[in-house]
Amino acid sequence: MSVYLHDIPLSQAQSRLRQALQEADLWHLLGVESIPLDENALGRITAEPIWAEISSPHYHASAMDGFALRAISTNGAMPSTPISLFIGSEAQYVDTGDPLPEWANAVIPIENVESLDENGQITKDIRGPKTIRIRAAVAPWSHVRPLGEDIVATQLVLPAGHSLRPADLGAIAASGHQTIRVARKPKVAILPTGTELVPIGSKLKSGDILEYNSLVIAAQIKNMGGEPTRYPITKDNFDSICDAVVEAAQTHDLVLLNAGSSAGAEDFSSKVVEKLGALLVHGVAVRPGHPVILGTIARNKAHPITGGQSQIMGRMPRERMTLTMT
Repeated sequence: MSVYLHDIPLSQAQSRLRQALQEADLWHLLGVESIPLDENALGRITAEPIWAEISSPHYHASAMDGFALRAISTNGAMPSTPISLFIGSEAQYVDTGDPLPEWANAVIPIENVESLDENGQITKDIRGPKTIRIRAAVAPWSHVRPLGEDIVATQLVLPAGHSLRPADLGAIAASGHQTIRVARKPKVAILPTGTELVPIGSKLKSGDILEYNSLVIAAQIKNMGGEPTRYPITKDNFDSICDAVVEAAQTHDLVLLNAGSSAGAEDFSSKVVEKLGALLVHGVAVRPGHPVILGTIARNKAHPITGGQSQIMGRMPRERMTLTMT
């Protein structure tokens, strides 16, 4: 008896698929690969947690252009009673991002300093004064980016299962990584079927239908992080469709068969699944698209494959694959 006679709720269809994947030991990552940390990593899924190897910044850095100094040496500085500090032993010029001298623990911005020459006169030479005069005290670690302000070595940068965004790539780089381990992209085969279908660009005659569903589906798969393969059109022939599915299954994690999933005279999809494996679902209580088919097919153990819906991952098994048809 065909299970298509009774549509089932979407949640039940999803449950059947998940149970089948778990029973086939497919509810895992498809695989893990190490890739360079560059813009091509955008959108990839982390296969494991990423831990910081270095701190960022990895030294105490000036957060302002100004002078590094000991905060205690500024105590008592006021507009009416300024304090002068010698360059070299008591103060040192730093640009934003420069490391602080080991003896310094604060920075006073350049706009809050009067630079003095050897005669005690104010000079515009901010890099080469002999002394500086300040009229306000600064607290310890003022205008300083302390070591590890952004990232501390050994801390978690990103969890496993995270889709990498542009900012994430910067955080990973700042934490000391050059490569990252990510989940292998699902390989998805798209098989358009239908005697009436013709390729894009064909000269149309009455009854011809341009086949562009595979183009749309491939774009959706790529947008979701998969690697789509568009196969040539297969005519409405049971054996031909079986052969195409078996061929695609050898090198892909998921086979999407479009269409032939309803109950017409040339709708062979459900029979293809039943011949090659097990039909899990034929009909889901959703509109549009309720004649959807989910199934698993047996395959040559010499060519392990896996499958599932495009958003579900599983590791490479040796016995079955999941087949989704719409």
